Parts: sequence; structure tokens; C-alpha cells
Amino acid sequence: MSCLILVFMLLFPFSLSATENITAASYLLVERDSFQVISGKDYHMRLPPASTTKVITTIVAIEKLDEDEGIVPDRNVLRSPRSKLNLIPGKEYRAMDLIKGAMVESANDAAYTLATYIGGTEAKFAWMMNEKAEEIGANNTHFKNASGLFVKGQYTTCYDLALIFRYALSNDTFKEIASTRYFLFRNDNRSIRYKNHNRFLFCFAPAIGGKTGFTRASKHCYVGAFEKDGKVYILSLLGSKDLWGDAIQILKNLYEQLPSDKEIRLAKASSMNLTSFKEKKEKKRLLKKKFKKHKKIKTKPVKFNEA
Repeated sequence: MSCLILVFMLLFPFSLSATENITAASYLLVERDSFQVISGKDYHMRLPPASTTKVITTIVAIEKLDEDEGIVPDRNVLRSPRSKLNLIPGKEYRAMDLIKGAMVESANDAAYTLATYIGGTEAKFAWMMNEKAEEIGANNTHFKNASGLFVKGQYTTCYDLALIFRYALSNDTFKEIASTRYFLFRNDNRSIRYKNHNRFLFCFAPAIGGKTGFTRASKHCYVGAFEKDGKVYILSLLGSKDLWGDAIQILKNLYEQLPSDKEIRLAKASSMNLTSFKEKKEKKRLLKKKFKKHKKIKTKPVKFNEA
């Protein structure tokens, strides 16, 4: 019996303590090129993907569009729930800005706008997504929308999600976007700086890029890539109650030094409204003009009627 245990430890040299407390329903850690499984649990289980869906939305959009192509959202874009860029119906946006918005900020309105522009309808675009998934070899996956918002019958697996992310990483434009820490978006005379939701980009040097996702039904989801000793590893997680805690536990199979809880908390995404110097100067000029106008107005004395 002791010999069997020794053989098992030699074949699978990863401590059970590193993964026994993982809350995710399914996870997978693989080496990118060989797709050798380093660690995993139920990684062929079909589960809702949340916003990790936007990985395939992004790669399809990159392959179909020119980055400077003008795209105009329709009125239905206003129905998109957060996260979003607050796109304005009828206003033209650059394709690349919408692609970055979908991937970096996880903007549902950007994903919807890309889908309806490319496919004509979101349903037709979902068909294109499924066609691409099948081409990649993700045969246990089915998409119904471009955002990943929960809908019955939309699912993937950690294995398929890792395959999709591996394919996406082969595209230099996607890789650059997935590794983008901050995204500056100008909309309706203001600029907003969005911070990537992938916290590892801010506190873990081996992180290449990734995509987070969350809905109440899907729980926390994630797919991302990491470097070590000249090799790339892909981690996918579905149905997690503690995304960053789970990810850290799984990555202990590869790394000794990992971010602390404090570092992970400080890396939380946020957005910031920015006003350019010219805009500030223009506002001051208008306020000054308005003040002078009011100053010039002379008041007439009030006459009272005598009794």
C-alpha cells in the first residue's frame, strides 16, 4: 500500500492541501502548448460562463472588424445592465474602443453593440460564436449571447474555456488587450479611465492576461494565463464562491511566491472620471461669461401704488 502511495506522489507531486478548500465547482490548470493537466476538478462539467464569454466575443470581433471601423449602437443598448460604458444610441464609436470596453471593463453594452453590428442580431452573432468554438475544438460549449449574462442553455466547461483562451492568445491584438491594465474611454464630452477587473495584472508579475466573470447564477468565473520558466499556463475556474482565494490555492501548484490577501484587495478594479485641461478651461470661460452677463443686468426700482 505504501508503495502505491509513493507512486501516486511521484506521478502527481501536488499537495492535496493546496486544493482541498477550493470553492469552485470546476477548475483546470494546464500547460498551454501540450495542454497537459497540472491540476483540475470536474473540468468537463457544463456550467454557465458569465463574462468569460467575452473572450470569444472579443476574438470574433477582432477577426471580423477593422479597429477604426465606426459602429453606432441602437436604442436597445440602453437595456444592457452593468458593467457598461453607458453607450449613447446613435453616437458613433470606434470598433477598437468597444472591443477594449468589452474585454477590459467587461461592458455588456459594448458586447451587445459589437454583436448586433457584426451579426445583424445578437442571436446570429451567437451562432458565429458557436461556430468559432467548434472550430477551436470547444465542443462542449454553447453560447446564446455576447455578454455572458445568464440565460438557460448557455454553458461551457473549464476545459473548453482554456481551449478558447489558448486560441485567443495566439492573436497579438487580443493578447495586448487582455494584458491592458487601464482603458481610457471618451464618451459624451468626458473621459473615463477604467481599470481591468483581472487583479493579477496589478500584483502578480507572471500574469499575462485574463477575463473575470460574475452573475448570481454563475457565481465567480475566470480564465487567465501565466508564465513560468519559459512556459505558459492557463487557469480556468467556473462556479467559484471565492475567486481570488481559489485561484491562489490552485496556482500554488506552480509558484511559491503569490500575492497576499491585502495585495489582491488593493488590486480591485475601479473607474475614474477625467476632465481634460481644455475642458476645464472652457468651463471656466463659460462660467466667467455667465457671471459678467448677470453683473450687467440693472435692476429697476420697484414702484408701490399709493392707497
